[in-house]
Amino acid sequence: MLTFALGLTGCAREAVIVHDGDVMRIGPAVTGRVYLLNSTTGKWELSKNKVTIPEGWYCTDFQEKK
Repeated sequence: MLTFALGLTGCAREAVIVHDGDVMRIGPAVTGRVYLLNSTTGKWELSKNKVTIPEGWYCTDFQEKK
């Protein structure tokens, strides 16, 4: 029983915590919906389809001032 329990500890997943303002670099095979700035309305709109974000691109949080 102890051997079985010790074997389970090797299967734990790591958690990455991203703080506000952190800059991140996109890894391989990242897809998802993104926000696009509508040039007519000046508002951010969520894409209808998922897009592939190229590996190596950088992203960060950007908060609009209200």
